[in-house]
Amino acid sequence: MARFAIYFRRVDKKAFPSYTVTMKKWRRTVFFWILTLLCLVTIPLVVLNAAGYRFDTSRGAFVYSGTITFKSNPQNISVTLDGKPTDSQQINKINNSVNLSGLIPKNYNIAISAPGFQTWTKEADVSSGLATEFWNVVLARNNYPKTRLGADGTQKFFIAPKNDFLAYTTENSQNLGVGIFNISAKKTTTNLSLPGWQFAGDDRHENIEWGPDEAYISVPVKKTVSTDSTDNQNISGPSTVSTLKTPKNTTTYDYSIANPKDGTYFDLKQFLNADTLNSDSNDIRAVRWDPKEKGCLFFLIGKTLYRANIQTQGDITKIADGVSAYDLSSSGVYYVQTPNNLVFEKNLDGSGNPNQITSTFPGFGNQDIARLTVYDNSRIAFLTPDGDLYVYNQGDHATYFKQLDSGIVDAQFSNDGKKLLFWSNYEISVYFTRDWTVQPTRSEDERQDITRYSEPISNVQWYSDYEHVIFSDGQYAKIIELDSRDHRNCLDLFSTTLTSPFAICDNSLSRIYFTDTSGQSTSLYSITFPEPTYLLGIVGLGGS
Repeated sequence: MARFAIYFRRVDKKAFPSYTVTMKKWRRTVFFWILTLLCLVTIPLVVLNAAGYRFDTSRGAFVYSGTITFKSNPQNISVTLDGKPTDSQQINKINNSVNLSGLIPKNYNIAISAPGFQTWTKEADVSSGLATEFWNVVLARNNYPKTRLGADGTQKFFIAPKNDFLAYTTENSQNLGVGIFNISAKKTTTNLSLPGWQFAGDDRHENIEWGPDEAYISVPVKKTVSTDSTDNQNISGPSTVSTLKTPKNTTTYDYSIANPKDGTYFDLKQFLNADTLNSDSNDIRAVRWDPKEKGCLFFLIGKTLYRANIQTQGDITKIADGVSAYDLSSSGVYYVQTPNNLVFEKNLDGSGNPNQITSTFPGFGNQDIARLTVYDNSRIAFLTPDGDLYVYNQGDHATYFKQLDSGIVDAQFSNDGKKLLFWSNYEISVYFTRDWTVQPTRSEDERQDITRYSEPISNVQWYSDYEHVIFSDGQYAKIIELDSRDHRNCLDLFSTTLTSPFAICDNSLSRIYFTDTSGQSTSLYSITFPEPTYLLGIVGLGGS
């Protein structure tokens, strides 16, 4: 049978040769056209996909895709779109930024998270052929380890320009103490005792001022003196007049100029012999160090602006009269003169003729300016004693000189001068002096109100990217973004047992320093913020 089968197959092929060949050709033809059809279908799909087109089932058509790009701290994160983890094939990391490409144009709910961190969320519209960008995503930890540094009794502190020391105040009813704290060594190196004085910074919105070379500090101080005042009083009728002496409290202000290395100090008023400088007043205020020359400082007595060299007694230069406020830059001293509130600029050493910056003022009456904040000749902020904030902005499109708000506590320019941060006791706002072309875009002369609280806020300051603001709401420290798309993410950083802690974000050291209770006293603490960054796999400096 086996032989018969083999013979039959041989006979079959020989008997029907044309049929066999026809079957082979037919199969090859079908296979060829199937491949051709697949190519005709897949090649356009591949080309469209490579060109950025995606098939949108809701529209039933191919649409040009969009991209979401963001840069975050920390860098090791997870991203979800509309509650679903992103496809790893969509993620492209370039220069520490993340690109989610090939997205069908529509509204997405983005969530960025990392283990141990609070989640950042935002709704974003993705458009055809465009990238929706978030360049300043910051996540805060759920719980930051606090490092207790010491400096017991700290009430306020002020960091030196080189970030290696800070000066902190301690105070009781009889004595003001100033300690010099070495940040890296975490210990107090110098203690100053100022008996009979109190810290006067809150009264006049002043701080301990460090000289640019850290050779000196100036400490604003005050003292309340009780004196007798003589009053003629009728105590027994028209014919009898008695002279009574009643106590009267008078507050005097001064500055202690100290050497932070050895703790020696002297009273500035006495050193300057201030009574002889101005016959109308000996009230010294607004002491600021020359940003360039060691041992030189500026100050106001009455409404006269002076510059003095504290290394040579009697070396005093009058800068201008009629000055209500001034500010310093690396190039000169800016001051506003009454009664018209015109701004002038002069060389730091007081030489040469003044350069007039403004020619009018939009305010009413003869109100004085309490504080002047200058970025350059074209961007200046004015604050009156009542908290009225004015801005002079010579922009790229026009010149603006107007009142921004009232009830303002303080104002601060960003490092590039394109934003002015200002705040009241309950609200934080930002004014844009120039167009901002990076997403989210803003316009010159635009104002945005960032946040508002029913309880007083404090410790308001720029974060290092100048797209976030750090502040305190009672015992809670927070960070809020300027990006108003969808909503502003506001995250808690830490809380203290103090209802009103003092806090400073040191961006160069990536740390936040703050006061908190330690036993029966206050102490100095810190947290690491933001997270250390990475460049080509190398860990960046994030503080210790």
